[in-house]
Amino acid sequence: MVSALAACGQDGKESSTPSSGTDNSSISGAADESQASTGDTVTIRMGGWGNFADEHEPGTVGMEEAIGVKVEFQKYPTDAAFWDNLPAQIAAKTAPEFIALSNELYLPYINDGLIIPISKYIDDGTITCWDSIGDNVKDIWTIDGEVYGIPFYQTPAVFAVNMDLWNEAGLTEADFPETWDDVLDVCRVFKDELGMTGLCFNTQEFHFTQYCLSFGGGWGLGKTIDTPENAAALQFIINAYHQGYVVTPKELGVGYDGNVVMSGDAAMSTGGTWYVNDFKKNAPDVEVKYLTIPHAEGKDDVSGTFHAPCYALLKGGAHEKEAAMAINYMMNDSHDEALIDIGYIPVNSDLFDTFKERQPELAGLVDAVSKSNGFGYPPAGKKFADALISKMEEALFNSDSTVTGSQIVKELQEEYGE
Repeated sequence: MVSALAACGQDGKESSTPSSGTDNSSISGAADESQASTGDTVTIRMGGWGNFADEHEPGTVGMEEAIGVKVEFQKYPTDAAFWDNLPAQIAAKTAPEFIALSNELYLPYINDGLIIPISKYIDDGTITCWDSIGDNVKDIWTIDGEVYGIPFYQTPAVFAVNMDLWNEAGLTEADFPETWDDVLDVCRVFKDELGMTGLCFNTQEFHFTQYCLSFGGGWGLGKTIDTPENAAALQFIINAYHQGYVVTPKELGVGYDGNVVMSGDAAMSTGGTWYVNDFKKNAPDVEVKYLTIPHAEGKDDVSGTFHAPCYALLKGGAHEKEAAMAINYMMNDSHDEALIDIGYIPVNSDLFDTFKERQPELAGLVDAVSKSNGFGYPPAGKKFADALISKMEEALFNSDSTVTGSQIVKELQEEYGE
């Protein structure tokens, strides 16, 4: 995994990525309130966990000389440790000024006032990079007319295919699926030719959301949970599983869908660009093709989700203006270059061709950007995700269950909808 910020849950677990082997050292940098250092330089702190400093440090090169602001990285053992400590640190004025915030289960933090609007710094010209950011990414971080963050990359979800198994089953590139019905056709080939399940499905909110969006649905921040599209998406998964076309990581004793594709227990799975580095490191001999998320019949204008994390200001920062200046500075070419090297698509469309040239195996994802959407989880966040998982696992793993996709979305709307 290249970043623990890309898909963090609210319980200290990543919702869609493999384990990061998190450093459990004590929280660093939680010193007294930031103060100006020698000269006119103001030192501020960026909070995070995992390998966040390596990802964001390229954006800070030359900052002190250019704008008189220095960024120090305040590392926490896990995302849970960060959120658990944050309220007390805000009260004691020891919290970092800003963080990189995932666009998955973020809404509770905004509703609770831990993340503050950044709009005024766009309006007064402190943040000038906003104009170069694509509208679909802007929409994720604009809530009730206020901007809550500056997104620094966008990465659509992928449909990963184990090409070794694909070729063994006698399939060709002409058989790459565009729709979910195509996926079922391919699953039948795997069952007939190799006696195996073709599709891996991880019972996590990340994966459920890919299917719902690609059926033309989505959670709509809690406003559109109970829709025919969402019901059809969940029912598709239930039916495919009971038809013997799907295997889950849980029943294989692993927690990550990528492991299932690596081991050859399934040939296809929804996932993310973190597969690239993970497979290079842990399964270099397995050939993988990264496609855009398939869509339901007649829904060729939609795809799955994209990750679009942002720089966000925390409540109570001693140097709020300087933090806004730092965020604007970090949205620079050097940072974009570093993110492209990792496999992230820049938020500035002028750099799409550069991404395609430097990441040819992911080039097709650029075309999915305009069709992809944010996760749109309701304000209940983790409670909603846990309930969705529980209800779907009951429908999948209980052979006596009669639960339908329609029932699930209706119950979730009643419990967690807006």
